[in-house]
Amino acid sequence: MSKETYRIPIGPTGQYDFQRNTLGYAKANAQAWGIPDTKLVRIAGLSTDYELKYALANNKNTQSPAATAARKGAWNLLEPELIDLYDHHLINNDAISIADKEALHIHGISGYSGSPAPAPISTPVVTLVSEEISVLHVVYSDSAAPGTHYKPANVAFCELNYKLGEPAPTGVEQCTERYNIARSHEGITFSSDQRGKMIYVYARWVNKNGKQGPWSGPVSALIP
Repeated sequence: MSKETYRIPIGPTGQYDFQRNTLGYAKANAQAWGIPDTKLVRIAGLSTDYELKYALANNKNTQSPAATAARKGAWNLLEPELIDLYDHHLINNDAISIADKEALHIHGISGYSGSPAPAPISTPVVTLVSEEISVLHVVYSDSAAPGTHYKPANVAFCELNYKLGEPAPTGVEQCTERYNIARSHEGITFSSDQRGKMIYVYARWVNKNGKQGPWSGPVSALIP
């Protein structure tokens, strides 16, 4: 019996974050973890197609039953490749650190040991960096450890709630769009009609047990 297992989220947002997080870690550590280049190239191609169709299905201006069906179809092609990656290269791989396994949602058959981690008490310090057209990179540090670009211990991702366009929000409750950032410098891609608009962002840490920390203050940027 396998010593380790993992779980792929059910909902579209969770699936999107899962595949992006997995591919990012796999690319960064392919040689150390023994992942073949051919496998990463195939997954990357399927991921690119899936993310394009995900963006269309989740954009209020392009949503339609056909776009939703296309997103589901792209996921149905990508998911088996992710499963194969986990089953043959990620679980039970002693080259992967405990911290990286937690980030990849890999755990022992009996579940995580020890008590559940408490909710984060610090906040992300976020900067939105423009490096290419239609993309903003989310660079973060922790309010308790300024100058670093690491999440606090046991934190799974940085959750962003944001609003596009004027007027500026007066609080996080007016920021109804959501995005999860697994690694500092991860990019958010916007559609061409969103270029030139302001984005207003609040951020908080979410740990591996789903417990949420306090919201940061607002951050804004112009979408390039």
